[in-house]
Amino acid sequence: MVEMLAIQKERLASDLNAIARVGFTAQGMNRVAFSVAELRARQVLIHMIQKSQLGLRIDGFGNIFGQIEGYDRDAPEVMLGSHLDSVPHGGRFDGAVGVIAALEVVRTIKESGVRHQHPIELVMFVAEEASRFGIATIGSRVITGQIDPKVLMSLTDSTKTTLGSMLTRMGIDAESIHRARRDPGTIKAYLELHIEQGQVLESMGVKIGVVTAIAAPTRLRVEFIGQADHSGATPMNLRRDALVAGAHLVCFIDELARSKRHTVATVGMIQIRPGVINVVPGEVRLGVDVRSISSEEKQTTAEEILAEARRIAERRGMQVHLAITDSSEPVMMDAEIIKLICDICEAHSISYMTMPSGAGHDAMRMASITRAGMVFVPSHAGVSHSPDEWTDISDIALGAQVLLEAALSLAS
Repeated sequence: MVEMLAIQKERLASDLNAIARVGFTAQGMNRVAFSVAELRARQVLIHMIQKSQLGLRIDGFGNIFGQIEGYDRDAPEVMLGSHLDSVPHGGRFDGAVGVIAALEVVRTIKESGVRHQHPIELVMFVAEEASRFGIATIGSRVITGQIDPKVLMSLTDSTKTTLGSMLTRMGIDAESIHRARRDPGTIKAYLELHIEQGQVLESMGVKIGVVTAIAAPTRLRVEFIGQADHSGATPMNLRRDALVAGAHLVCFIDELARSKRHTVATVGMIQIRPGVINVVPGEVRLGVDVRSISSEEKQTTAEEILAEARRIAERRGMQVHLAITDSSEPVMMDAEIIKLICDICEAHSISYMTMPSGAGHDAMRMASITRAGMVFVPSHAGVSHSPDEWTDISDIALGAQVLLEAALSLAS
């Protein structure tokens, strides 16, 4: 595509395979943030950066960078990357494709000796997935100043272990996290390559998705408190079954989301107490994820869910505790970068389409401080967050080549 300057597909595949071996089992990828496997993956990436003779830097939160300088060392940099952490039992490509493709782009440019004005830097963001601490894109929130370091230190996982305790053992405190915040003037643009995590591209026979907007989540916690009773001795008309209340809300959420144009909603977590077969459930906690590219529609949907939870609790004579645990605004990608990526595809007869992203990404955080753009490559059968997640290396290589030309254009 760029004459005499092309990424090496075999090297890209080799590095992706090397990263994929860290944390992958028969049950899928288990590389959750700050786990032993995730920390090992960081070490593998650091080795790759050093082997490529890039400038290595690790910030006060643990985000990893590999840079090549431009001929104007004071110019703001072009940044490209993604994340290496996974959901439990996830796939080998989510996040890792963006990091390793960024590495391949940066070292290809370095090896070529081609002149470019702006520095180009790959980044691996820490803790993009929300599955451990309930908040997504933590590393990019730190860089963009979108999370209070003290709040970050107080986050807990399902074992009640605080993120602060983990960070303290790594020598990281609130002050070092604060220092990791970047001056927006030091970054010219951010690019991210990612698997689609849906089946639109594959079903349409299209190779490249050019992301126009990223849907944002609002996450709710709903806790119904009824009465735990003996499952055999308690008549049906005297029960205050919290799980039944939760089940009614789950069905309501599904029907509500289906009536919306731009919104999806998921009950992805249910905790039942006491959780034994011969006891009427006395408490149930639901984790609800509402996403949309329309801020107004997302807010309305969340409000309708909370209102219905109150009505269900009142009808069934039980308490309900409600909380909004996280809420982000939908983000538009930069119009000029969208056009640039489209132009690259057209110039080389690559099939492409513009599309929104239903999943959240670090690009939505970076867009708050710089111009941002995203490139999608197809996901086989749309499967993601699963051991069956798959994207052909030829599609990844093509996406990396588009990323290369976009990065060079922005850096020149």
